[in-house]
Amino acid sequence: MAAQWVKGTSPGTRLQLGASVLAAARAVDTSAVKARLRRFEQAHRSYVSAQRKVDAAESQLRAVQARLAELDAVQDDAVEQLAVALCTDGQPRANPFDAFGAPAPGTLTRLPFPEAAAGVHQLVAAVLRGKGTSERTTQAAQAADKAAHAMEQALAPVEKLQDNVRNARRTRDAVGQTWESALAGLRRGAVAAIDEGAPDLHATLFPPVTRAAKTKVPQEAAPTDPPAATPNAA
Repeated sequence: MAAQWVKGTSPGTRLQLGASVLAAARAVDTSAVKARLRRFEQAHRSYVSAQRKVDAAESQLRAVQARLAELDAVQDDAVEQLAVALCTDGQPRANPFDAFGAPAPGTLTRLPFPEAAAGVHQLVAAVLRGKGTSERTTQAAQAADKAAHAMEQALAPVEKLQDNVRNARRTRDAVGQTWESALAGLRRGAVAAIDEGAPDLHATLFPPVTRAAKTKVPQEAAPTDPPAATPNAA
């Protein structure tokens, strides 16, 4: 990647750019910008460390979110099995949960995770209080309650993990300001070094961005519309 600095670049671009500058510095005499280079190297090291903490926090959050998706599928299936059991007991198919003060299965399973789990607990409690509940329905209700408990346990650390991600990003962005300042200083020093007997320093550390030239498609090679498709013979 060409070492062209643009303020406000993405974390990934900063990491690539910093690595490119430091790699280039090993191939040229940097004595004219020794202090500035050292400052940037330290800033880049801090930025790499801060980004790793962001990556770790995001990875932990994604793992929990994936687990929640799995548990949600289990809970949805348990709710469906309870609905089937209640229909077998004589509850209306339109909403077998109506007599227990709960929304229809499709509505219940579409609620956000915390609300859905709480709704399942309330439904199960009402079902188990009912008279004439079959053994199948009792077992289905207990399975749904177990699925809701698992969901709630998995939800417990989510808020803290989200805070960890926000804090890690905030720290990373603060370090990024120092990174940008150090890189700007190194760039200015490299420019000044041109007049101090180091004409290749800036060009080596900050080579110009090379963009691929756009080539015009020759008229005779221009794409044409595909022929209209003919219906398949019956």
